[in-house]
Amino acid sequence: MSTTAKTMQAVNKKMDPQKTLQTMQNFQKENMKMEMTEEMINDTLDDIFDASDDEEESQDIVNQVLDEIGIEISGKMANAPSAAKGLPSAASSKTSTISDEEIERQLKALGVD
Repeated sequence: MSTTAKTMQAVNKKMDPQKTLQTMQNFQKENMKMEMTEEMINDTLDDIFDASDDEEESQDIVNQVLDEIGIEISGKMANAPSAAKGLPSAASSKTSTISDEEIERQLKALGVD
């Protein structure tokens, strides 16, 4: 028991209890600051990610309006010819020719007079 008391006295001389208390209080204060900062960062990130949902929602609204007026972009764009496919080459123009009657028939089928 006497050695324990001597050890405690030696520890108290080396480690000031007031300084230890002050260090612990500073740690708690800084820890609280860190938690509040982390919470603010998380809130900001949540707001940013929620904003990206707004973009998707606005794109959905645009698509809905286009659907209502009868325009379907994605489906028709996939079937649209590319510039290279649409340009006749010298070899292909010789082998396949479209007559004026064929062009007029296609225009009438599309409803263009």
